[in-house]
Amino acid sequence: MADEQSSANEQQLQDESSCDVVMVRVGIDVGNTAIKVVTQSSPTDGKAKASHDRGPLLRSISLRDPEWITKCVEHLRLLAEQLSGCESSDCESVCYDVRVASVNRGSAEPLVVALDEAFFNCIRVRFVTHEDVAMAIDVSFPERVGIDRLLGAEAAFRRHEAPLIVVDAGTTVTVDFVSAEGIFRGGAILPGLEMQTAALAAGTDALPKLDWASHRCREMPEGPGRDTVAAMRLGVLASVAGAVERLLRIYGGAATLVVTGGDAGCLVDALPAECDAVEEPHLVAQALLDLLPLE
Repeated sequence: MADEQSSANEQQLQDESSCDVVMVRVGIDVGNTAIKVVTQSSPTDGKAKASHDRGPLLRSISLRDPEWITKCVEHLRLLAEQLSGCESSDCESVCYDVRVASVNRGSAEPLVVALDEAFFNCIRVRFVTHEDVAMAIDVSFPERVGIDRLLGAEAAFRRHEAPLIVVDAGTTVTVDFVSAEGIFRGGAILPGLEMQTAALAAGTDALPKLDWASHRCREMPEGPGRDTVAAMRLGVLASVAGAVERLLRIYGGAATLVVTGGDAGCLVDALPAECDAVEEPHLVAQALLDLLPLE
């Protein structure tokens, strides 16, 4: 339904793009706990060019927020006002070219409907699939691989020396291998930091839920935990970091380690220095912009 409505806007968007408009490239990464909206304007005039030179603009919105769809729409509307200098009720000089990568279809579909309704006159929205990924995918069922894994791997390959091990630390932790030739070879999936601590809290009477969003998540304990929270943090961080270290050896060892996702910072600090991990927290969002070349 959403794709059909966006297709109906294609011709008008093409007509508008030949006029004096600001074309806003938008990538939306819809995860299980949050969405990331990355935008970059096409330099069709001096004002847009200045914005483009500042680089991508990224905003993360929690799906726990009951107003997350409204906040996403308002974020894009505000960006349009800033780029074109128009009033909120008259932003016809701005058009949107949107790519959506989703591992959470139940959240992505109503978002796309809301975007179509809000910017009907000048928007094109399309879901990204494995067929949009340029790199070869050497797994049993390419269409079943999470699009976030494929986009993260391709973005890492564009930016870092291969072979690569790409870790996406989010609701789940994926540890994927990209060969020296740039071929996605598959990987491993394990529970993320929040999922592990939520399971501990749900399965016991006394263990609390932890706030991995706090700055303390980057403080890897140096010895045994001296209280319950410290012991839980140490156990969960060690389990994920230890799994990554083990997988590095299974995959062959000599590879560039790139860590992305919402918990990238926590995991990078928990890994030993010899892993030489590179923190790239927004690879998937950046990959979506890579799919939208400036015209």
